[in-house]
Amino acid sequence: MSYQVLSLKLRPQRFDEVVGQTHITRTLQNAIGLDRVAHGYIFSGPRGVGKTTTARILAKVLNCKNPQENNPCGTCINCTEITQGSNLDVQELDGASNRGIDEIRDLREAVKYPPNNGKYRIYIIDEVHMLTGPAFNALLKTLEEPPPHVIFIMATTDSHKVPATILSRTQRFDFKHISVNEISDYLSKILESENINYDKDGIHLIAQKAGGSLRDSLSLLDQTIAYASDALDLETIRDVLGVIKENVFLNIIQTIEKRDHKNVIQQLSQLMDSGFAISDFISGFNEYLRNCMIQKTGESGKLNLSENSMNWLQIDCRFSTADFLRMLDLSLQFESKLRFLQQPQISLEALFIKLSMMDSSVDIVSLLSGDIPGAISVKKPEPKKSSTTAEKKTSPTNTAEPENVPLTEKNPVVGSPVLAPKTQTISEPKPDAIKPLTLEDFRNHWSKIIEGLEKKNSKISHFLEEAKLTSFDGNQLLIELINGHRFHLKTLEKDAEQIASVINDKLGQKISIKFHIQENNEDKPEKKKPESAEHPLFMKVLETFDGEIIR
Repeated sequence: MSYQVLSLKLRPQRFDEVVGQTHITRTLQNAIGLDRVAHGYIFSGPRGVGKTTTARILAKVLNCKNPQENNPCGTCINCTEITQGSNLDVQELDGASNRGIDEIRDLREAVKYPPNNGKYRIYIIDEVHMLTGPAFNALLKTLEEPPPHVIFIMATTDSHKVPATILSRTQRFDFKHISVNEISDYLSKILESENINYDKDGIHLIAQKAGGSLRDSLSLLDQTIAYASDALDLETIRDVLGVIKENVFLNIIQTIEKRDHKNVIQQLSQLMDSGFAISDFISGFNEYLRNCMIQKTGESGKLNLSENSMNWLQIDCRFSTADFLRMLDLSLQFESKLRFLQQPQISLEALFIKLSMMDSSVDIVSLLSGDIPGAISVKKPEPKKSSTTAEKKTSPTNTAEPENVPLTEKNPVVGSPVLAPKTQTISEPKPDAIKPLTLEDFRNHWSKIIEGLEKKNSKISHFLEEAKLTSFDGNQLLIELINGHRFHLKTLEKDAEQIASVINDKLGQKISIKFHIQENNEDKPEKKKPESAEHPLFMKVLETFDGEIIR
């Protein structure tokens, strides 16, 4: 047989061999021991963490001839056939290629038949979220009340795409990411069994690169073994994985701290010319920023920072936690948009120039208190002092000496500079006295006000041409409309602010305006309501549209 990759060669065959999913394997073992096996399971979680492997182990132990401590024996005919994938009682379906309603109908017909050699007829549906809507609907009834000899085990990486009606009919187990330490320990055992020398830091690097997926870590380990063959040292693993050294990130962040735009661009160009991918670089840079930010908060126990980085952060670094947070925010935005960029290198250079131009973050409390150099503090007004104190200040003997200056500064040496006070105060100019307006002022300038309104709104200027200025109380101007209607009144009230702004421009004072209509009840004959006005709908129309009966 040809070479078998590590991920297939070392696939777990017992619950005890599954790495990092104890909360699931122990539950399943206890359920088997108590004979509380469910008829449907959903295994959800990220890629490469053991979902399909656990499903196969569960299928083996349920049909095993000689189970041992709720684990399959691995030697009986059923265990051997399930491992080889030739057992008729355990069927594996790929949800991506068997996603239609026809395949589910065939499955519904097949579940009627009893198992051939085992206790259960088990169906493992991988990537179940790929099934179509009609296929899910066709599976519902069978999944809810299957025959006693049928068990469904469904695996998915996107559980949110599985309908709630399916989830409610099964027991759901959420697989988690495998920790870096667990992956490192597992890879170390493999290398020791293969008699391959390795560097612990390099294995830790592979575990970090895998991102919580044990299958990915085994694939990376296969790749590095094929490259180095005899020994896996740190530099070899860096070259294979394309991991950038931490000192590179340290030099770049120090250049950003110095605001050296030219040097930042040169460093980026050297990295790109060396063959490093922008995605790998920005991912590593974000990880480095994250470590620096956490170290600044005081938590450095779980960080993998070099001694040079730790010394810089503790002694020479001017960046605060807020500064690192702002830089990380911009860099993460760039990483999320990277695959959509047409010119990724130009965008990367623009990002780092922007980072080098950022100012330091300022706490609002420090800004208001004036503790920041160059900040202007607000001086509180001094309380009024007694008349005797004021006389002392205005007397000729006390004009040369401020009260609160120390004794050594009251009589300075001739020619020595006098220090200016640190606190800067802003003096506000006193407003000039405004002459109050009178009603006569409005009447004298009324023609100019009408001309100004003509430019902005000719309609309201036309309404005000025959208006009469009745009174002004210093704040409100009363305008009487001669021969006006309620339509004129409402229009002018709506545009009162515009009229007031024109008056303010002409006379330099803000006022409010009130309108009223001149009524001549003696001259107006009393109107007789038509018979149709008695109808309630007719009166409602008049009230709604503010109408008036003219004939």
